[in-house]
Amino acid sequence: MISETIGIDALRAMRSDRRKHRFEDMDWFEALYRVYLAAFLGGGAIFFLSGLVGDAAFTGADMVNIHTHTPHALGLVASLVVFIGLRSGANGGPLAVEDAEVRHVLMAPVSHAQVLRHPAIQRLRTFAFAGAIAGGIANQLLGRRVPDAPALGLFASYGAIAGALLGVLFVISALLAHGLGLARWMTTAIATLLVGWQVAVTFGDTNIAGPFDIVGSLSLGWSRVNIIDFVGVLIVIAITILSITLVGRFSLEALSRRSALVSQLKFAVTLQDVRTVVLLRRQLSQEHMRVKPWIKVPRLLRRDVVVGRGIRSMMHFPLRRVIRMKLLNITAVAALVIAWRGTTPVVIVAGLALFVLGLDVVEPLSQEVDQPDRTDSLPVERGYLMTKHLIVPALTSLVFLPAGVLIAFVLEPQASTIGYAFLLGIPALLGGVAGAAINSVQGAPDPLGGANAGLALPPEVSGMGTVLRSAWPPAVSVVACLPVLALRHGVENQTDALGNTLRAVGGVVIMLVLVAGWVRQRDAIKEYFRSLKPPAPSSPSSSTESN
Repeated sequence: MISETIGIDALRAMRSDRRKHRFEDMDWFEALYRVYLAAFLGGGAIFFLSGLVGDAAFTGADMVNIHTHTPHALGLVASLVVFIGLRSGANGGPLAVEDAEVRHVLMAPVSHAQVLRHPAIQRLRTFAFAGAIAGGIANQLLGRRVPDAPALGLFASYGAIAGALLGVLFVISALLAHGLGLARWMTTAIATLLVGWQVAVTFGDTNIAGPFDIVGSLSLGWSRVNIIDFVGVLIVIAITILSITLVGRFSLEALSRRSALVSQLKFAVTLQDVRTVVLLRRQLSQEHMRVKPWIKVPRLLRRDVVVGRGIRSMMHFPLRRVIRMKLLNITAVAALVIAWRGTTPVVIVAGLALFVLGLDVVEPLSQEVDQPDRTDSLPVERGYLMTKHLIVPALTSLVFLPAGVLIAFVLEPQASTIGYAFLLGIPALLGGVAGAAINSVQGAPDPLGGANAGLALPPEVSGMGTVLRSAWPPAVSVVACLPVLALRHGVENQTDALGNTLRAVGGVVIMLVLVAGWVRQRDAIKEYFRSLKPPAPSSPSSSTESN
């Protein structure tokens, strides 16, 4: 007992010294610059989105729908968050302590619960804070369309509470799954049961409450306050305390594997390497390709090597990846419907969801980029090879179109919904593939030796170039979703809605053709711009030596 107490005291002293040294080594000017940059960009984004929601106020029927369906809808989001959290806990999450702490501190004769309690509380605090910010922003955007609304601060406060609750639900569900040692099949069964219950409540004609309706009900605290909601919050707090007491039962092997992968993941995020981030996330979730394909590829489809290889790759996708892609498709459709109803900024959510879906769809192209030595050894121009790799992802993305049309019809049960859903869904899905393809092709090495071309630029210029390089792919996916705004504009102004939509879709099609052309001619474009640069003058010393 005495040695354990000494060990805990030593651990606290070590963490205090590390924190002190971290503050001493911190470059305060750089830290303040980062805070300023985050505040400037974040505040600017918030004001920009707030300005976009300058639409018509909600009608009485809209307010009735908001009060009726918001608890169920946000409860569905909460159920999906719990689903992801349970799966994360079954795969070794949610904690990611440093490798040295796993190998030395947790192997020492000290209580594991004492060691891991602090990281668990930190993780809870981080997710609660992030959720509170997102929820506060979303709710104050909603408040701008509510007639005779109270102060926007009240909207933001209740939105922050609901958002923080979402973040806490993710962490405690992962802590419980890991601490209780639940098997993956069990966590999947429990999570599926909870999501199914919430889906039945959300889309069914029933008065039964869902398991997570309190999250949505809390977000409506600006108009009504239910005591049962605060009882639910107390229950969540009790479960949170229980989950923290279980951290001493965490698996050391899972913590060691996760710490190594998370350190690599942080480094990849720092370099803004999206492809590496995707691969590491798959390793964290222990996602492996199927040994046996879903369907054996017919011989006719294997005549072309590139197309056949792409189809075979798709046939080995694991079930969880397919489910994730379907959920992203549902999210994008729901966001587009909300944008059609008047909340313009949600179109960004649709574009980002389709971009993430596209990252999975362009897997054959990404694998080609991952092995440049094999690509360069083929007697085929690289641009032509990359362009052929776009065929299978483009066709695969359209497989999600019928489900998207069905979801749109369920949310907007009108005859015209089906036609417009096809018209808007095709360019939106292809736009997600285009953005993901740009992201993958950008990672291909430059055969002309331009890897260090940006090192001589000033840091401000180089940093701006990095930001533009990272923002370009998802921006393409977002632009592909904008025709829904043209449709809404035509309906609101009682003009030619179909003509407006067709013109917007035509613009997106032109953009997609340009993206395909860029993939085909990327190396030639780089060579052309490099040829425009004047040759570097030779130094006098080199001239003297040559003479």
